[in-house]
Amino acid sequence: MSELDSDLSLSVKGAGYCLRLISGEAGGPAAAALRAGLSVLSVVYGAGLAMFLLPYKLGIRKRKRLDRPVISIGNITFGGTGKTPTVRTIAAKLLARGARPVILSRGYGGSLGGRTAIVSDGSSRMLSAEECGDEPAMLADLLPGVPVVIGKNRRKSGRLAIDKFDPDVILLDDGLQYWQMHRDMDIVLINAVEPFGYGRLMPRGMLREPVAGLRRAAAVLITNSDRVAPERLSELKDRVAGIAPSATLVECRARPGDLRGLDGRKLGTDWLRGRRVCAFCSIGSPALFAETLTGLGADVALEFGYPDHHRWKPEEIQRIAAAAVDAGAEAIVTTEKDAVKLPRGKTPVPVVVSDVTIEFEPRSFVDAALDTVGKVEAKR
Repeated sequence: MSELDSDLSLSVKGAGYCLRLISGEAGGPAAAALRAGLSVLSVVYGAGLAMFLLPYKLGIRKRKRLDRPVISIGNITFGGTGKTPTVRTIAAKLLARGARPVILSRGYGGSLGGRTAIVSDGSSRMLSAEECGDEPAMLADLLPGVPVVIGKNRRKSGRLAIDKFDPDVILLDDGLQYWQMHRDMDIVLINAVEPFGYGRLMPRGMLREPVAGLRRAAAVLITNSDRVAPERLSELKDRVAGIAPSATLVECRARPGDLRGLDGRKLGTDWLRGRRVCAFCSIGSPALFAETLTGLGADVALEFGYPDHHRWKPEEIQRIAAAAVDAGAEAIVTTEKDAVKLPRGKTPVPVVVSDVTIEFEPRSFVDAALDTVGKVEAKR
């Protein structure tokens, strides 16, 4: 095994152990001691968060209000909730209904390090995924007509977006914990498979803030709602309704779109049926990606799940492709989020990109977002 393979293996195994540790699956005295230490750190984190938020609650610090309606899409946990595909789907639906949205993203993982920059003007992408991060690059590629702006300071990036593009609505990607900015609508995602981050604040659990944060939500989107039993989904909806009684509850299901080659050639969703493939990705929930491919009729011979936002190296892709050849696979399949980071070059088997969109129930949910835009615009 090469040094690169060894480092990656340790990284993936380490992430897996951390998950087993906080979920309580990891047993033994060492695991118990670690959980005790993490519990102490969670108390410290919670106290620090409460102190940070106190000036806002007392009205000493004010949230900045931009001169446009702001809709935030965020979550209360770390890990994969399907946030980025949801941002994309909402932006596309708003655009189709005549709105002029712009997306503000943090630009996590990009080499610009939080600096404010325009990723896309709505017609072309101006920054590489390495510069702006994988998620903003993906959104820019998949949303013609929707500008994308990055920056750690969302107030600054918001002003830039207004000056350059004159949007009538701003979508704040991963904005629930951006306390400094006023939002006209908070959309909060929770994953039906593990909705509350094992019930504890980080680092003992995966909660970014207490579950009471759901009370700020105008809408709670329950993603992966089709991956749990109906009775469990019903119990979850009852619990969420108890925490956030005024929020609209929306069930969300990921739906695969067309497949394509890296050269842009469209293959259609039926292309996978009956084909032996290798799956690889670096997203929050890699196991769900392989399940999606299986649901499309693919024979998934191998799965490679890498840490979220992983930056691909040419030699890694070549090794994955070689493993796929050894397994008799006809293709290696990845996500749109990973495709924007892939080094270009020939591989022994073709690279196929799988798209995904989000289906909402009730479908009228997006109309509520439009109503928010209209009401705020009417007050201007």
